[in-house]
Amino acid sequence: MDSFCLLLLLIFISAGWILSSGSLFGQVVTIDGQAPDYAGKMLTFYTYREPVSHQPTKLAKTKVGQDGQFKLTFSVSQTIEVYADLEKFKGTLVVEPGTHYQISLPPFSSRTVQESASPFFEPQLFWLGLKDTKPTEINFLARAFLTEYNRELSVHTLDIYQRKSADTAKAIISRLEKSFPAEREDYLNLVKIYSYAELELAIYQGDKDRIIQKYFATLDIALSHPTYQRLFSTLFSDYLMIKSQDIRQKKSYIPAFQGDFKGVVAILKQNGYHQDVAELVAVKCFYDGYYSGKFAKKLMLKGIKDALDQSECQTLKEVLPSIISKIDQLQEGSPAPALQLRNQQNVRTSLSSKGKFVYLAFFRSDSKACRAELDSLVTLHKKLNPILTIVPVSLDQNFSIATKLWEEKKYPWELSTPADAEKVRSDYEIKSLPAFYLISPDMKLILSPALAPSHNFEALFLKIYRESRYRK
Repeated sequence: MDSFCLLLLLIFISAGWILSSGSLFGQVVTIDGQAPDYAGKMLTFYTYREPVSHQPTKLAKTKVGQDGQFKLTFSVSQTIEVYADLEKFKGTLVVEPGTHYQISLPPFSSRTVQESASPFFEPQLFWLGLKDTKPTEINFLARAFLTEYNRELSVHTLDIYQRKSADTAKAIISRLEKSFPAEREDYLNLVKIYSYAELELAIYQGDKDRIIQKYFATLDIALSHPTYQRLFSTLFSDYLMIKSQDIRQKKSYIPAFQGDFKGVVAILKQNGYHQDVAELVAVKCFYDGYYSGKFAKKLMLKGIKDALDQSECQTLKEVLPSIISKIDQLQEGSPAPALQLRNQQNVRTSLSSKGKFVYLAFFRSDSKACRAELDSLVTLHKKLNPILTIVPVSLDQNFSIATKLWEEKKYPWELSTPADAEKVRSDYEIKSLPAFYLISPDMKLILSPALAPSHNFEALFLKIYRESRYRK
């Protein structure tokens, strides 16, 4: 065993390498602080429980007081990383069960119209400030390690990515271990282990199987750990697609193409994977396969649903319902997510078809693209009003801006805004605006998402309408 492997083995042993539970229930965490810039705004903290769908799980939210004070609590059973969307920033903090954190937020900065409209915009990661942080506190240690790790990568970029020097990698790890020796803190040790794994992947580019066998195949899964999640995604995204294109392995993966959960697990175990890891990879294969457009969606969904019944890993079974829900939620033919609204008179309403098709339109008043589509909707309304209800929903931060636009344009529909805009964005997976959905009279999704009015939606809708009349 070379010194590189021996060093990593010692880190694994010192980490204790416990199985990371998917459950978030345990001891209370309290987060509070003062942020006058955020007065009156909602703060929501969330985490990511698994690397398959990597969807956020909300932990708690609160409204910042007019004096800038805020406080929220939630329960966790293990050390996890939590996040808060702060417009241009994505705040992050590592929290331990039963701990109180007094934090500071970055100065508030709104996204531009272009940033809000772009599906590619990513807020800047911001480590939330902590009052009276001790050098032994996990946030201090993790941030210090990642800062030094990234500095090493920057200084030795050519040796790592161009020359692919294993000696350079060993030297970097050795220096980092002297500054951050292995200790009992499992969270930090996992940060180190999977950071070193990313470094080794850079050295042995193209040989993912080497990294998989060394860092994943026979080790306990760490579902909720961000460094584990990131490398898992790098190694296993579109894994089934890759295998289907490999002439040498295509035949052996036939069970995967047929949505056979146990069959895929058996194949992976033959390749040296432990049971829990094989099950996690199988679910990832089916999940990516579902969205790839290259495999039968019904079979891919069957594979994931079978995993819920057949998995032997309790940790995985805890997160499978949310993964399945993520797929089912916006499937065409599934019920449209509930939508609680309030109108210009501040009267609460809910989404209703009233026996007609519904064209749901999410927009922002300060977006030129949104305003152009709203104008296009006027023509659509005049032609199709007897059979199509248009429901425009403002996602403006300030509803009064949309109200003013309605008064100026005299649009013929009632204007609404969601009671919980954040939930709506999540339920309808809105990445950019405007966004449109077509809903049937029985409140089922027909087009999810739908074409915009300016992209020939009318012709497609009339075809759908005639077919529905024919079926009756």
